[in-house]
Amino acid sequence: MIASIHACVDLLHVGYHVKEEYDPIILNVYHCLKVEGLNDEKYMLHIDSVLKKSIHDLDETQICTYITYVFEKEKYVPYFLKSFIESGMFKELLLRYLSLKESDTLQCIKLNRNLLSKWHYASVSEEVAQNLTISANGRVYLTRYIMTNEGVKPLKTQQASISKIEANEILDAISKLDLESKEVEENGWQLKMYKSNCGKNRLVKTIEHDAKNPNGLNERIRSILPFEHLFVFGGSYYSWEKM
Repeated sequence: MIASIHACVDLLHVGYHVKEEYDPIILNVYHCLKVEGLNDEKYMLHIDSVLKKSIHDLDETQICTYITYVFEKEKYVPYFLKSFIESGMFKELLLRYLSLKESDTLQCIKLNRNLLSKWHYASVSEEVAQNLTISANGRVYLTRYIMTNEGVKPLKTQQASISKIEANEILDAISKLDLESKEVEENGWQLKMYKSNCGKNRLVKTIEHDAKNPNGLNERIRSILPFEHLFVFGGSYYSWEKM
């Protein structure tokens, strides 16, 4: 549902205009609403009270009622959805839904993997640490740290984009991990988790080197992100062994 709304908002941001048929991205919002069982089958009983409120005062349930009403009314009032889109109210409604949902969902994670204690005698140019950032908008960043004659130095941060769907799947999987902070030992990592608060990402949790490394998630992240030799939660530059 969240991914379908993000895609729709992106479409509306570029000045979408309805032609003969609605873009499938528009229709997919209601499809996902129904698939997840969030559509209001009794919307006719609730819509009057919803319409009396400002969109900015609606809660999640009322927004689902509103979306149901708009799409169902389109079936017997042609182009009702079109007028709702072109007035800007549809985009406003979706943004309100996102503001409510994303305040309780991860918007960004920062994972620091530090192998310095393991590589006391690392040779020059050997990689000893990584900082990985994954954002819900699909932006990903990786900073590598290598040993030099002057000590550990960061390389230029690499940037890339993945789909919002893939980014949110990773963040959702990480949010569901059963992890507890432990004393950082050799081959340790630190995970920082951020949620949206008043339009900004705020740190809500920090986890230090849990013994239960999510190895299955390691491979999933590596397969999605366009970077080579990712440490993630486990593995080394040379072998990617699970520690």
